[in-house]
Formats: sequence, C-alpha cells, structure tokens
Amino acid sequence: MNSITKRQSSLTRLVFLAILIAVRLVVGRFSFGTSYLQLSATFLISALIGYWYGPLYAGIAGGISDILSASLFPNGPFNPAFTIVAILSGVLYGWLLDHRTMPTIKKWRVLAISLIVNLGINLVLNTWLLYWMYKTPFWPLFMTRLPKELIMIPIYYLGIYYILQVSERLHLTERLT
Repeated sequence: MNSITKRQSSLTRLVFLAILIAVRLVVGRFSFGTSYLQLSATFLISALIGYWYGPLYAGIAGGISDILSASLFPNGPFNPAFTIVAILSGVLYGWLLDHRTMPTIKKWRVLAISLIVNLGINLVLNTWLLYWMYKTPFWPLFMTRLPKELIMIPIYYLGIYYILQVSERLHLTERLT
C-alpha cells in the first residue's frame, strides 16, 4: 500500500471517528433524569468506538465528546474530572472490546465492561465526583444511585452484545479497515 492510500485510509478512519463522536453527542441529548441520575444510550456508541478503534482512540473520543457536550449543552458546572472519567471509560471500552484482540465477540468481555463501567465508573467514581462537587453526603447519594446502576448492568450487556453482533453480521469492521 503506498503512502497516499495509507493517508486516505487514515483520514477516512478519522472522519468516521468524528462522525461517531457527533452521533454520541446527539444520542446524549436524548438522555433524561436529574444531575444525579441520568439515563442515556451513549454507552452503545462508546462501545462501538472501543470495538473499532481500540483504547487510545476510544479514550480520546471519550474526552472530546465530554468537552464538546459540556461546551455545547451545559448541564451544571464543568468539571475536568468528569472528562478524565470519560477518557478512562473510553480506554476501558477499547481495552476490553477491541476487535483486534477479540476476533469473535466474547460474552465475558461484554459482561466485564458492563460491570466495570456501571459499578466502578458510574457508581463509584461519578458518585465520588458528585459528592466532591456538590458536598452531598456520599453514602445517601451512593445508595440513591445503586439501584439504577444495578438495573443498567443487564441493559448495558444486552445492548453492547447486540450492537457488536449486528456490527459483525454487517461486516462493518472490515469496511472500516
């Protein structure tokens, strides 16, 4: 492959990544709930980015989409710690779901990302950041958020598993590379 073809391929992948970030922003606009409890389907786009692009680009996309979302559609004060959490989430999606290390979709990896993101990131880290920002007592906030995150685990699992299966059936990964 010559250098021009490589550059065109890289540019195509970068443009598609930008489109996915834009789609993530649009999907995020359809979230609902309070500043303490929000429901959104952006995790599906994050999973696809992690699957197609790996941890580095998924982390970058998570950070960019968080900054753009906070700038374009503010929902409370901006806190860069949430951007770091978004980057961490993207890295985790890429690390566990990267199609280059997972040629076939593994259910245990989808379950692992569902558990880590919902319990580790959304419940523990985000609750701690909300506690830190708003000086709300941690444990009552934690207990308020716990049922939602427990309910979201199977929703994340089924949603991510299904969207990755559809991606494979449509051969989208091969079309991207």
